Amino acid sequence: MSIMILAAVLVVLGCWIAILRMGYQYEKNWTKDFELEISFSQEQAGEGDTLWLYEVITNNKEMILPAVSVRFKTSKFLKFEDMDSGSVSDYFYRNDVISVRGYEQVRRKLRIKCARRGIYSIQEAELAGRDYFLQRTYLDKKEVEAGLIVYPTFVGIERVLPLFQKSYGDMRTSIPMFEDPFEYVGVRGYLPGDRMNRVHWNASAKTGNWQVKTSAYKAGQPALVLLNLGSPGNFINQAAMEENIRIAYSLVHFMDRQGLETMLVANGGEGFRLQGSGKGYMAQVRRKLAAVTYETQIQSGVGMLQREQDNLAENVHLFFISSQGKLEIQQELAKILHRGISVTWVAVTAGGEDDTRQLLLALEPCIYRWKA
Repeated sequence: MSIMILAAVLVVLGCWIAILRMGYQYEKNWTKDFELEISFSQEQAGEGDTLWLYEVITNNKEMILPAVSVRFKTSKFLKFEDMDSGSVSDYFYRNDVISVRGYEQVRRKLRIKCARRGIYSIQEAELAGRDYFLQRTYLDKKEVEAGLIVYPTFVGIERVLPLFQKSYGDMRTSIPMFEDPFEYVGVRGYLPGDRMNRVHWNASAKTGNWQVKTSAYKAGQPALVLLNLGSPGNFINQAAMEENIRIAYSLVHFMDRQGLETMLVANGGEGFRLQGSGKGYMAQVRRKLAAVTYETQIQSGVGMLQREQDNLAENVHLFFISSQGKLEIQQELAKILHRGISVTWVAVTAGGEDDTRQLLLALEPCIYRWKA
């Protein structure tokens, strides 16, 4: 009887030693020859677009990993199609558990939607490995590199065109989405960056050189677009600020498609100033607007208008995109109008906050109220 008890004790002791040894070996080697890659299916996207996030887990050793959890943090504005494997606060924490055999590579595809413009990155992932008996958990971290730029989307062309009608008189409105609404008044020689839909084929055939059409608008007034990202109330109105950004992008893009040079100035975050036209210019505009913020201290809308006085020559048309409309801002706009400068104030409202209820009489002709 005692021999049987001793044998049982030795078996239990042997199993316990084996379990300890397996646990020790697992703890020591579970991240050895273990690789993790996280990447987006594309580096750039538009607000509202859907794309994929790829996870590639490679276990380059014989040891089996029965349960590995990959946890990483992304912005809550990147919406995962399957929201069961994560938690949302100011960020979205993705948490996936997988089993990986020896010398196996596991690939996962996660579908996401870009809910808001911004510059997003994933730089670190947390790994949690469960031992063979799923009793103990071991933690480790891996550096990863995944970046995504999400540009603002366009507002509807049917909402952009009235801005020009209000500012520049009657134009053709029964046009396709991207057709030039301006009357052509002449031709000029082709320049790098000119679009093929602006080529004047008859004039090109007669002269033997490429000729492109010029518009009455280009011959008239260049545009200065001031994007004021100050909120009207005491709290940040995110809905209004995002709509302001979309309008600025849509306006600059619309004018650029006509071959027009614009200057875009924004006071959000560190602020920026861009001037130009063409593909390279629009790429800069998209990236700057993707990155611009309004959560930190920004230059005041009044100061912005005062600093731009030197850029307001007689032939410049000013588009002032601003949800703020306090008296000091209205007075600055009235001074600009008094100088004979043409102004369109796009006053964006969202959530019931409206700074334009009490409006100076001089600003009535130039205000364009826009509800987000």
